Amino acid sequence: MADIGGTNTRLGVVSDGKLTDLRKYPTGTLPELLEAFHSLRDEIGTDPRAVVAAGAGPVKDGTIQLTNAHLDLSERDIGRVTGAQHTYVINDFTAAAWSVAEISGDEVEVLQGATEPPTGTRLVVGPGTGLGVGALLYSEGRYHTASGEGGHVGLSPRHADEVEIFRAARHIAPDCFFDDSLTIEAEMFLSGTGLPILYRAAGMAAGLADTSVRSAREILEDARNNNDPIARRASHLFTTHLGAVMGDLSVAFMPIGGVFLVGGVAKKNRWLFKDAFRDAFNAGGRFSDLRRSMNLYVSKQDEFGIVGANNFCKSALAR
Repeated sequence: MADIGGTNTRLGVVSDGKLTDLRKYPTGTLPELLEAFHSLRDEIGTDPRAVVAAGAGPVKDGTIQLTNAHLDLSERDIGRVTGAQHTYVINDFTAAAWSVAEISGDEVEVLQGATEPPTGTRLVVGPGTGLGVGALLYSEGRYHTASGEGGHVGLSPRHADEVEIFRAARHIAPDCFFDDSLTIEAEMFLSGTGLPILYRAAGMAAGLADTSVRSAREILEDARNNNDPIARRASHLFTTHLGAVMGDLSVAFMPIGGVFLVGGVAKKNRWLFKDAFRDAFNAGGRFSDLRRSMNLYVSKQDEFGIVGANNFCKSALAR
């Protein structure tokens, strides 16, 4: 199982359905990445039954265009260097969706709803470098995935005092707005890439002529420690707009099996996902009661990309 990032790749060895070994390699060039597959295969000493590689980017005709790593990886190439009979390349949020296929109550923090995630369609949202969204659809007794670009839905001011922040953001990221409206792509605020844009826009709206460019980690640390009022404002907007977007997507997908926050940002910053987040998730007008009935969780899984690739593989081989 491979979880391929722009900088590093994790390769997991699975035996009898269980993860038995995990290695980390620099992603590098395509030949270097394929050599990592080949060297692990040689170390094990036998051809794997199957290889699944998950990464950020579109999949077409058995090839994934890895946008963060700037290379194309094909199922044919993987098969050539590993000898695997079955090879699959999948989008990272296809893997993220599959990561919750067998998740238990011990692996989640419950924000709302049942202590044990029930069987049924499940929605995963991960604010990482970008904003990933995946759906695990439950039909005819088994799960299927639907991949999309949830991070590119529209985000608009929720209150009058947010209007100036969205106007300021037009000067920072004009190409990410929908025509001449105040609607911006959600990913441009609700991600590791977007939070610095939100922070600068909040500073401009507050009358600061020059708000320094800061990383998402720095902004969240200052917000948590109450060191910077602009960071506090940006983090509040981040969590409330993320909650609202997740609530909207939940109404669209009807995930009775649960809505899951996944990934490092959610896992390391659980202080963000308290009452304000839950209130924004549940604020749905005539559908507020429906939203309050949803099961809402933070996934505590380590290596959710590897876990998801494994669950995908088990399903694919069973078919």
